[in-house]
Amino acid sequence: MQFTHEMMLQSDSGYCMPFEEKNKDVEMSLGYGKQKHPKTGEKFFHHGIDFDVKHYLLSAVATGKVSGLGNDAIHGIYQVIRYGNYEVTYSHLSNVFANYGQVVKAGQVVAVSADMLHMEVKYNGEEMNPLEFLTMIYGNLKTMEQQGQVGAVPQFVTIDMDVHTMYDKDQKEIEELMMRFFPDYMSDMSNGLYSIPEHTELALRNIFTMSAMKNYFYETLPSMANPLGMGARSIPLAEKVQNLLIADFLNYLALRHHVFLSTMSALEKKKAEDRAVASSGLIDPLAELEIDVQSFDIPRLVSVYPDKSGIRWWTKAWFNNSEAGEAAIEIDRMLAIKFINDNVDKDEWLEEYFPKQMEVYHHAIEQTKEQILNQLNL
Repeated sequence: MQFTHEMMLQSDSGYCMPFEEKNKDVEMSLGYGKQKHPKTGEKFFHHGIDFDVKHYLLSAVATGKVSGLGNDAIHGIYQVIRYGNYEVTYSHLSNVFANYGQVVKAGQVVAVSADMLHMEVKYNGEEMNPLEFLTMIYGNLKTMEQQGQVGAVPQFVTIDMDVHTMYDKDQKEIEELMMRFFPDYMSDMSNGLYSIPEHTELALRNIFTMSAMKNYFYETLPSMANPLGMGARSIPLAEKVQNLLIADFLNYLALRHHVFLSTMSALEKKKAEDRAVASSGLIDPLAELEIDVQSFDIPRLVSVYPDKSGIRWWTKAWFNNSEAGEAAIEIDRMLAIKFINDNVDKDEWLEEYFPKQMEVYHHAIEQTKEQILNQLNL
């Protein structure tokens, strides 16, 4: 079916492309019509177009209504949205945010892609090339720009405040993790597979209670981006809430996916996982068994020593009863004194100066646990 001017889509909320290009042009991996299968080489008719967009947030392109949801062997999870006489299908999704019957607006995030996006378009029930539909949407956006209007943008709205958190240095990585795991995070919470720890919930309650008492809310006119009408006085509140929510998201990643920030050391990862398990109420299956897992680990020794003048100091470590040990590393004299006075944890010291060897150590512990669990059929 060929696009004609009579097929122009009207939308009172404006228009939006299906996804944002992340600092690069998104490639169409497979076009519409007669194609050759990229893996088998077999010729076939492709009823849509494919984009190489892995874990992208997907937006509604105009004002519409979700008319279908499903999951099958060919399309995976898919979502159908009706825009006037058009029906647009997003397939190969990892999650959906707009349910059947829900009215959506241009720019509203409605789903997230899995490893790719397959898109199909029908007009009055007749199939058409999705590129023609997207060309029409793009043309409408350009027309709005020429008229001095701003087309709808994906609704990743934020409060216009300079809010800082303890995770600022990892912001880019956390945002990438959220793009990938946030839909699962929300889904697992709604399905009861993950619960916010009680101490986090209490902390949030206390923050909002105290903020209400101090009249932090409704200092400005509320909006969709700022529903509580928070002003400049609320920045400390926003920072505390952000810290708690980011910490809970990272807690979820550690507990459910064993995923950690790349900047964390092996010891920090272990502590984060232990905290996540403790806050979840899960029981360690080895806790009630009289098994000393640490007895199976890699022997490790560490020491410090000075030069003849006592001015320069080094630290040296031996793993797995190695006679030669690791190469010595020069350290600050005051740190050496703290070590000698037992004011430094041995494993933390090893994590700081011999991180690669400690990765092997933690891996050995985890392997031992898995072997014991397998032997006990737990």
